[in-house]
Amino acid sequence: MPERRIAILGAGPVGSTLGHKWARAGHTVAFGVKDPSSERAQSLRAHLGEHVLIGSPADALAMSDIAVLAVPGEVVEELVTTHAHLLDHKIVIEAANKLPHIQKTLSTKKWADHEPLTSLSTLQAHAPHAQVYRAFNSYGWEPFADPLYQGVQADLFYCGPEGEARTVVEQLITEVGLCPVRLGDVDQVEVVDDVLRLWVTLALLQGKGRDQVALKVLTR
Repeated sequence: MPERRIAILGAGPVGSTLGHKWARAGHTVAFGVKDPSSERAQSLRAHLGEHVLIGSPADALAMSDIAVLAVPGEVVEELVTTHAHLLDHKIVIEAANKLPHIQKTLSTKKWADHEPLTSLSTLQAHAPHAQVYRAFNSYGWEPFADPLYQGVQADLFYCGPEGEARTVVEQLITEVGLCPVRLGDVDQVEVVDDVLRLWVTLALLQGKGRDQVALKVLTR
């Protein structure tokens, strides 16, 4: 598969896990973070080596063809509006979830109706020429780090447009070790987010464990 140039905005557990796997697969990975000199950013550099760029979001986006939004969901809108010109015309994967909604669910043990987990509409409005996908949001970081469950490869559910960009996104999913399952175009984003709600219910609300649960479609 060809080498890709990937900007990962955010250096938390999800972003760093994905970046580690994609760098190991031979891609050029750049992390865009608020403070490149922070302890977390420097720890990431020590782990991944000097060949991985760690800079500002603008630095990372300027050298990429693919952008992965792996920041807390509540900062996505500001990030998108600030860097819309650098996101436009790219493949953009929104992996962020609005954490306050999930935290409220964990405290009340009940999902509230109609609370969006994504800022996809903001992204579409400000970067209308981007090819936008919703992926890598339906689990915690643990299934990305270890996607095999009793020897069975977990599925990764996503949505986004058909075409060449879909092939790229599925390549990236496969390189993480997951099996890509497309649920439709971006109008199916709520279906993808419902997969997250199911995973949170099983892994966290029912206490089965973040590293013990993933999902698989069985067919015949």
